[in-house]
Amino acid sequence: MAPGGGRRWALASLLLAAVAGLLLAAAPAQASFHFMKIREVHTGGASGGSYVELQMWAGGQNFVSGHPIVVYNPNGTVAHTFTFSGNVANGDNQATILVAGTGYATAFPSGPTPDAVDADLNLSSAGGAVCFTAAEPPDCVSWGNFTGAASLPSATGTPASPGGVTAGKALHRSIAAPCATMLEPGDDTNNSAADFSEQTPNPRANASAIVETPCPSLPNTTIGTKPSNPTKSTSASFTFTATPSTGASFECKLDAEPSFTACTSPKEYTGLSETTHTFEVRAVNSAGPDPSPASHQWRVDLTAPTATILTQPPDPSPGNSVKFTYSANEGGSSFQCSLELVGEADSFSSCPLMGKTYSGLTDGEYTFKVQAKDLAGNEGTPDSFSWEVDNSLNDITAPETTIVGSPPNPSTSPNASFAYSSNEAGSTFECKLDGGAFVGCDPEGVTYFGLANGPHSFQVRARDSIGNLDATPAGYSWDVAVPAFEPPPILPPPLPEFASAVSPTPPQTILTAKPGAVTRDRTPTFRF
Repeated sequence: MAPGGGRRWALASLLLAAVAGLLLAAAPAQASFHFMKIREVHTGGASGGSYVELQMWAGGQNFVSGHPIVVYNPNGTVAHTFTFSGNVANGDNQATILVAGTGYATAFPSGPTPDAVDADLNLSSAGGAVCFTAAEPPDCVSWGNFTGAASLPSATGTPASPGGVTAGKALHRSIAAPCATMLEPGDDTNNSAADFSEQTPNPRANASAIVETPCPSLPNTTIGTKPSNPTKSTSASFTFTATPSTGASFECKLDAEPSFTACTSPKEYTGLSETTHTFEVRAVNSAGPDPSPASHQWRVDLTAPTATILTQPPDPSPGNSVKFTYSANEGGSSFQCSLELVGEADSFSSCPLMGKTYSGLTDGEYTFKVQAKDLAGNEGTPDSFSWEVDNSLNDITAPETTIVGSPPNPSTSPNASFAYSSNEAGSTFECKLDGGAFVGCDPEGVTYFGLANGPHSFQVRARDSIGNLDATPAGYSWDVAVPAFEPPPILPPPLPEFASAVSPTPPQTILTAKPGAVTRDRTPTFRF
């Protein structure tokens, strides 16, 4: 709220209250005789104690001085007019004003003293009409053989007591709607036969006690006990209350029933079908029925839900952590699970919506079961899964791979053989040459043929029986250098046995000196 807004609002409220107070204070003077109706008429002629009783249906209507009550003959002509010469004291809502003829005191010796006496008031039991013309609108009642409706200032419809008013009876206005305890505008339908009935005379003067009680407010209905929604029960019980509770009764309606019928709390229903139902209840008091009945809608569900296992552990699997997930074909369902060794009795208990995890299971054959329970309480047939728990599968350590045999580096052979091993018995192997992919290879070893000259690489990795794979394969690199091919040398044919094996030239004679010989010249002498 803006600064100063609270002060302005408070000032405006005070001004409105002051204006309202002035209007309320002025109301009786402005509407001092308008809100009146004829409540009771007693016929029987002047000596029979004729009287007309007016009743206020709002406070402050006691200023009647100078206003007339007009009596009409059966044909609608004015028979007599009485004019109030003064006001009355009591202007409370529902107060009455009694105008009586001279025979009233004789006919009702113990009755209340009239507020005004009209010596000429003579109402015929056979037929006639009376109007209080100052009311807004004017209020009239006709009875017996009256036929002059067209001349009246207000419609009266069919006359009351068409055969004439029974001796000793009075015409009394019925109070029915909208409030059965107080006179209100709605109690006038402008049809005398509907609004008035014959009753024992009960004259009330302005000083008489007001016997009408304030109209209760329309009731508000509240449902207490009711079936859950949904439910698997084909019976339903309802309890309900009303505020205010005094004078309240109840009316109930189920599903497509055409109308509300009287009922009491508790209200029971049996044999309900499997469908959605709607119950309505309304309280009724003298002010009328609850305009907004209390209601409850619920569904009878007799169909059990179906549970389905979505994921489960591999078979076999280790028992250190085993998880199941599941679902149901009905939204809002809860679950119950059972895990037992095969052959043992089920033991169901509540389990989470998002799945169930078990840990620390020992070796053995197990059966897991899950069943769904819907919001109505229906329990379905369990779904199940059986598998083997083998805790040896808990090994998560990868094996170590070792190359134990390989070609020399460099190698002059185009072929290469490898041998390898794992530190875990029962391992399998995968091998890879150069830039190829890992492929399974024989645990005893592998040989590659026809390798080209140049560098080569080999890798091998082990996988244990659990499936753990060596993440760091063993490797070996080497060069292949196969020498180029050279033709053998061409050799000469073999020599004879006497021939020199050194030279193919003819033999030469070599002279040797004879020891001790003397020559005549300087040329030595040789012998052969």
